[in-house]
This record gives sequence, C-alpha cells and structure tokens, in this order.
Amino acid sequence: MKTRRYLRILLVGSLFSLSACAQQSEVRQLHQSVSTLNKEMTQLNKETVKITQQNRLNAQSSNGVYLLPGSNTPARLESQIGTLRMSLLNAAQNAQGTRVTLRIQGESNDPLPAFSGTVEWGQIQGTTESFQEVNVQNQLINAPASVLAPSDVNIPLQLNGISPDQLGFVRIHDIQPTVQP
Repeated sequence: MKTRRYLRILLVGSLFSLSACAQQSEVRQLHQSVSTLNKEMTQLNKETVKITQQNRLNAQSSNGVYLLPGSNTPARLESQIGTLRMSLLNAAQNAQGTRVTLRIQGESNDPLPAFSGTVEWGQIQGTTESFQEVNVQNQLINAPASVLAPSDVNIPLQLNGISPDQLGFVRIHDIQPTVQP
C-alpha cells in the first residue's frame, strides 16, 4: 500500500514537474518571439523614416532622384529614356569605401537604350526641409542597351571615401541616351 502511495506521489510530482517545464519552455519561446518582433519593428520603423525622408527629398528635387540607403524602396525618375525605377542593393564596406549596386528598371515594354548618367553621393546634414549635402562626390555611369523588355540594369558602384554607415544619399541625374557606334 505504501508503495502504491509512493508511486502516486511520484507520478503526480513528475507530471507537475513536466507541466512546469513545458510552461517554462513556452514562456522562453514567447520571450524569444517578442524579442524577434521588437527587432523587426525597430527595423521597420527605421525603414519608414528613410522612406519618408527619401520621398520628401525627391518631392523637392528638380535635378534627379535621391536614394537613401536603408529605405529599401525604389524611386522613380522621369528621364530622356523614359520613366525609370531606381533602387540601391547590397551596400557593403570595402577598403576604398562602399560598394553598392544601382538597379535601374524601365517601366515601358521597350528595352532600354544604351545610356549614361551621373551618380552623386555624400552625407546629408540638417533636416529634409532644410538640408545641406556634405562631402559630395560624383562619377559617370554607362549602361549598354538592353535586349529584353522590360529592362533591368544592375550597375555596380564604388563609392570611395565613405563607409555604408556614413552614406547619407545617392542621387542619380542627367540620364540620357548614348550613341552606339
């Protein structure tokens, strides 16, 4: 009789312990989920701020289109070769500064012609209403004619003298068709 009673107590104690472990595991998992959600919300908030800034800069721009690292959103540019959607991809630091890919997408059903343009980059000081571009550098870009439509062109850019965390903006302007020999 004592053995059965001892087994019952042991069984109830074991079930209680297992139940407590399962609850602790669920609580830990819930804490991890909340922590992951908090990180994702922080990232979304940062992207929202960058998108808002990028949109304000482009609304004020009369020369080209601004792309802000971290916005993860393309911007449209009306150019001599049509309406283009531009975005920045894969910004990474290297020995000379920042390496980034400029993606240019044509919005028409025609292939993009060969074109050239100017890329400027630097830092922004102030607010989007009253700002100053600082340490601005520039380079010319050239892209060959596309064969397929709609066209996507990825142009690797080397932005010297600036790290990804210092990079405040990239601006593309003066897109124009080039004459092929």
